[in-house]
Amino acid sequence: MDFTDKGIQVVKLTPEYFAKKGWNVHYVVTRDNSRSGSYQYQPVINPDGVIVHRLSTPSCRIGESLRKHLLRVIYSQLRDYAAIVKLVWLGRRVLGDSKIDILYGGGPHGALAAHIVRLLRPRRKLVTVSRFYGVWDLYTEILAERRWLRLLANFATCAALYLRSNLKIITNDGTRGDQALRRIRPSNMESLRFYVNGVDQYSIDEIEVTGLKRTLNIGDMFCAACITRLVASKRVDLCIKVTAAAVNKYGLSKFRLIIVGDGSERNRFEKLAADLCVAQNVVFVGAVDNRCVKNYLAVSDIFLSMYRVSNVGNPLLEAIRANKIIFTLNNGDTSAWIKHRENGFIYEEDDSMVDRVARDIVELANTPGLRDRMKHNIRTTEKEKLWTWNERMQAEYSEINKLVEC
Repeated sequence: MDFTDKGIQVVKLTPEYFAKKGWNVHYVVTRDNSRSGSYQYQPVINPDGVIVHRLSTPSCRIGESLRKHLLRVIYSQLRDYAAIVKLVWLGRRVLGDSKIDILYGGGPHGALAAHIVRLLRPRRKLVTVSRFYGVWDLYTEILAERRWLRLLANFATCAALYLRSNLKIITNDGTRGDQALRRIRPSNMESLRFYVNGVDQYSIDEIEVTGLKRTLNIGDMFCAACITRLVASKRVDLCIKVTAAAVNKYGLSKFRLIIVGDGSERNRFEKLAADLCVAQNVVFVGAVDNRCVKNYLAVSDIFLSMYRVSNVGNPLLEAIRANKIIFTLNNGDTSAWIKHRENGFIYEEDDSMVDRVARDIVELANTPGLRDRMKHNIRTTEKEKLWTWNERMQAEYSEINKLVEC
């Protein structure tokens, strides 16, 4: 995964943290600039103190134009394995040119590539760290439901989880990566560190927020924020359907959904808003830098997250830090964070879910006392469960530093 200021923060924060601690850090990466990727609309970033070795992820014009789902999946898998080959080639070259103590494989492909590089240097004493930013649906929809054929599309992740390393770090993002590791190789649980991502303390510039309100022209509207990549699995369509029900069915005309993020499904979501007659109530902001996300939360009353597998990503944690009332789905480990009508609203996904969410939003908009009680409870959740990024990175740094000192 390449660096970004508009998405997952820990990818950039980790090498930066080690560089600030005085380590020489080499970062080997293949960058996916394809139309379906997340980097073609983002600038290249090279963090201070980090030596970046970057190649492009292999792609071809015919593959990018494929329409059938099965063919797209096969093409994507071939690209992934070609990227692993590139990572191995480049990583082996860096290892030969530099004094390296630790091989740190980020993401399933990076972790698998690091293992292969280690095998190609059998006489070199190296500490290995395998890092996973969650496991998406590997446990909840594949291992737990025994959909063995779908394991073929997750072979790299399974192999990287199975192979031994000195440390396995998995983000506790609600996708139950700890259970996936236990199912694949229980003996590897001893090396597991299961960390929730950090969230910086919430502070805003009132002048910036006032200017943003003016730009968005929201006035006294009741506003919801949705912060995500615009891809199918993030289920932004549900947020738009909820908006349509709240506005058209339950009469909450002064309601605005602010969608922060970009991606391959943006045109489809914009068309859906128009088809449901809420184009004026839905604002597509596009991708913004992480430091600006807090301003969009500041101008919003509630936060919507309807991801397919789990909703405990950094946007939800940031919404908790900002003390926003959250509307989300009961999947993965999301219920460990949100309790229905206590510190937020959490729903089982069924045919009536969109209607129930819309009715609860209208009730919340019209009931100040309910908003006050729930904000008090979400502040308690923030104090009890959230780390700052510095606390989160220090925990990981301490574990890895101990491996080198041994």
